[in-house]
Amino acid sequence: MTPSAELSCYTTNLAEYLSREVADLQWHIASAIRLGVRAAPGSRLVFSQHTRMDQDREDQELAYRASASWDVARELVAGELARSGQVLVVTDAAHLPWSPYPEDQHGPHWILVRARRNDTWLVVDRFSTMTMHGRQYPFEGWLTDAQLRRAMKPMPGLPVAVRNRDAHALGTRVPLPPDTSYRWLAKVPASAPSTEDWSVDALPTLRLLADRLTVDDEAVVDAVDDLWAAGVHQRFRLTAFTERGLTSVSLVEPVLAAWSKLARSLRFAAKSAQRGKPRPDLVVPAFDRLITATEKLCADLAAEV
Repeated sequence: MTPSAELSCYTTNLAEYLSREVADLQWHIASAIRLGVRAAPGSRLVFSQHTRMDQDREDQELAYRASASWDVARELVAGELARSGQVLVVTDAAHLPWSPYPEDQHGPHWILVRARRNDTWLVVDRFSTMTMHGRQYPFEGWLTDAQLRRAMKPMPGLPVAVRNRDAHALGTRVPLPPDTSYRWLAKVPASAPSTEDWSVDALPTLRLLADRLTVDDEAVVDAVDDLWAAGVHQRFRLTAFTERGLTSVSLVEPVLAAWSKLARSLRFAAKSAQRGKPRPDLVVPAFDRLITATEKLCADLAAEV
């Protein structure tokens, strides 16, 4: 399976990491995907794209590890590579040689380290999409020690919405190291099940989002990337459902079209809000279309149970 065009940047390379230990990877991911939202009155929206899917048969899971020193980080990454055969590392999209992002557009991006040879590192990035800065293509090749260090350079001062996205990239909230550190993920003993309270039922969650985003311009700006990711994850999930005969293409297609329209509408609305010109007229019909299509699909899935 090559999920690069169908998942977010975090989940694409998490899927590549899991490909060595999960047999039916497509269904493993599709079964985990659901849109979770947490929101308290007056607080920021927090998103979870899927349940935990990294917990293995040995009762281990991934967690962030970090060091403020590159020399220390390099040796600890090498140690995790020796133990696990691969390491997910946190990089800055603006510092990846194959990324279309310009030098001043910083943002976390996971890639895999799969080998070390002298002072070079074999890295893999399966993510591919058209970004606002151009096409990002998958990459597999060797980076020098200096290139990997630059790619993993800490990104202090990231927006709260981005930090929340980092913290929930594995599905539930994972403690984040200081943003002044080099960061990677390592296998650790599994933690206790999460007690976080998420809205995860499709229709109530979409209505919650619609109610919030039609009146809160800051939330629109914060949520753009999360809801784009939700759309590509839903495409992955629903494609798996149709391939297994769990629903029909005729019911899935309007939902996928509505997710794509929502992502475009929110992008325009966010840019407009940043200029001080709110556009609820873009947000309301996009959510109405998605909710209507999702209602029909949910009714069909319920009838099949």
